[in-house]
Amino acid sequence: MKLVFDEQAAADLDSIFTWLAQDSVTVADFVINRLYSSAELLTTFPLMGHPGRAPGTYQWVVPRLPYVMVYQVDRARDELIVTAIFHEAQDREGA
Repeated sequence: MKLVFDEQAAADLDSIFTWLAQDSVTVADFVINRLYSSAELLTTFPLMGHPGRAPGTYQWVVPRLPYVMVYQVDRARDELIVTAIFHEAQDREGA
């Protein structure tokens, strides 16, 4: 299964990196790499998450990180599309 990050998810990754890099580029690199490797794991086990807030989406709490990955599975195109990445403490109302 192919891994795809849509525009919002790519922007989320940029924001996460920018925020964390203010304190430590090393930590920011580690977290971003961990998010990518976790998303890769989802391509092998796409139903590992649970149904998301929006119909047709799933969400998965990234192990040992305070982030939730929101994604869709497009079986016809054999793609897992990451649509958003949120910090667990982030207010998601209306998102």
